[in-house]
Amino acid sequence: MNTHDLKKLIDKSRVSLSRDVKCRNAQTVDKKSNKRTASSTGTRLIQLSENQANVDSSLEGEVEKTVVKRLDAIKNKDEGTVRALMDEHYSKFDDWPPFKRQEAAEALENEFSAFKVLTEYTYELKDFGVNVLGDVAVATFHMHYHGLIRNRPFDVNSRVTSVLRRHDSGWKVIHEHFSRFPDETRQQYMPPRRSMQP
Repeated sequence: MNTHDLKKLIDKSRVSLSRDVKCRNAQTVDKKSNKRTASSTGTRLIQLSENQANVDSSLEGEVEKTVVKRLDAIKNKDEGTVRALMDEHYSKFDDWPPFKRQEAAEALENEFSAFKVLTEYTYELKDFGVNVLGDVAVATFHMHYHGLIRNRPFDVNSRVTSVLRRHDSGWKVIHEHFSRFPDETRQQYMPPRRSMQP
């Protein structure tokens, strides 16, 4: 075996090991869609590209773990973990009122108030992507979440952008932007817009 063949074998082993680590808590793996359902929460569904499946121990993997830890903290109503994962300059655009930029204190107060009336909350992530730019990272994904708030059901599909900054203690969220998908049914049946012609 020459050096080139040995390197290919080592790289192939790393890919296999990385996938095994990524799936170590998996209940199911749908090979056709590459969707994995993790058993740690029983509610996460993350669709990974081939490159993302190989970055578990890399910076992108660290960012993904931080985002999932933050969302799990919401699910578990864990204020301490939520606070620990927020950068001191944290801000947020939410897909729930108020629909304005919320700075750290207001955003966390609103989130922790919701913890008191939130039950049966679960979420799924799809199309997860990460770009690391030095000490800043941008994670983008689709999020489907549902549950009860004040005993009323909700079911939301959002596009999410999460900006993180690397600290000595790890990645922290500096900004989040949640944007609901437009009502697909309404768009499907709306007549096309007419152009104004002179």
